[in-house]
Amino acid sequence: MGRITVIGAGWSRGDLTLNAIEALKAVKTIVLHTDRCGCAGWLTEKGLPFTSLDALYEAFDDFDDHAQAAAEAIVEASAGGDVAYVVADVRDQSVSRLIGLAGDNVVVIPGPPTEGALLALARGEARLVAASEWEEFHPAARENCLIREMDTRELAAEVKLRLMEAYPEEWNVWLMQGDDRPVLIALYTLDRGERFDHRTCVLVPAQRDITGLERYDFGHLNEIMRRLCAPDGCPWDRVQTHESLRACLLEETYEVIDAIDAGDTDHLYDELGDLLMHVSLHAEIARRHGEFDISDVTTAICQKLISRHTHIYGNDVAQDEEQVLRLWDKNKMAERGQHTRTEALREVTRSLPAMLRAVKVLKRSADVGLCDQDVLTLRDRFEALLPQSLSDGDADRYIGDLLLSVAGLARLRQVDPEIALNHAVNRFIDRFEAVEREITENGAGFDDLPEETLRKYWNSVKL
Repeated sequence: MGRITVIGAGWSRGDLTLNAIEALKAVKTIVLHTDRCGCAGWLTEKGLPFTSLDALYEAFDDFDDHAQAAAEAIVEASAGGDVAYVVADVRDQSVSRLIGLAGDNVVVIPGPPTEGALLALARGEARLVAASEWEEFHPAARENCLIREMDTRELAAEVKLRLMEAYPEEWNVWLMQGDDRPVLIALYTLDRGERFDHRTCVLVPAQRDITGLERYDFGHLNEIMRRLCAPDGCPWDRVQTHESLRACLLEETYEVIDAIDAGDTDHLYDELGDLLMHVSLHAEIARRHGEFDISDVTTAICQKLISRHTHIYGNDVAQDEEQVLRLWDKNKMAERGQHTRTEALREVTRSLPAMLRAVKVLKRSADVGLCDQDVLTLRDRFEALLPQSLSDGDADRYIGDLLLSVAGLARLRQVDPEIALNHAVNRFIDRFEAVEREITENGAGFDDLPEETLRKYWNSVKL
């Protein structure tokens, strides 16, 4: 294999650097990514023979396939000796694919960026994106965004729609086509140009006025929160604490649940926004006190999602919802250094409503095969009173009436049902702990014993 020299030649012949000219004169085999560039004219003028890969544009509709085919064609050409591979910009996907195939055998001579004239208009840092990457691209209005190689009207239309997710549709953008000077147009007209080719680029200036946006992202929310909590910000926001917001956070959570129960999706996204505002506000309060900031919050949840989903990001296997939940609890215990099942029960949030806490504790005990022994006994008693023909809806109504009756009984006996149920849950956990301790002392574990044996252990422990 000969040496492969990748040359960034720009679009016009004036873009060729001295290094590029010397490299082109030094090889016998020159391959252009496309002959629609100034370098092709220069080579013809100098009598230097060349070929191009333009036929690949017709052969492949997929950008990734096209880039791979181009890289493989250059490797094949290098079998006969040194090759100069000319691209408009060394950031072309085919170059990275080529390096992946040929490694150290590839030398890169960079040239001027194809969007160089637009960079001068950016007034600061700009995010550079190839138009072909529009599906993975998530623009942010606070950034200058420069899109290059918008070579078809269809691609320009996709780019326009993606940009309008962040920027106002009438926002002025700079469009540059070929060797023409950049012109200012409205974003919504981006795909209405007369011609598109690999030299077509667009610069979308950042929208700095946060009050003028049509859509906002998570970054904007945090920006607004910092402004509200600043010393000269909102008198209410800047005096809040984690404790003062506790009741409001709980109320917003219940309003989200109400929207879900009502099946009202318009109301749901609005209420989720209120809940998200609390996350951002708590993070800003913590940042001002040197505790943590919003990146710690997002980092914590991302790390948790990765470490708990080892069937996605690891080697574990989970075929259904139940297996996923068991795996989640297993990974959670490992993360927290928990060595007993009792620890998993005790960590269920005590501030949950008593009924929800009870259900979660009983569910975790059932996951290890203990099967809610007291609950099974009660179930047997009450189901003996239920007509066998009850549908799920009727059972829901019956159990609801039963709970209402228990609440009424608690009222008559002047017992707080929340406190009473929490005490019962605590006793259940204590009994569970005693069972686990006895099983462990006998050299066994929950997974080693059948349900009948676990039931005997449960019945032998009295608290």
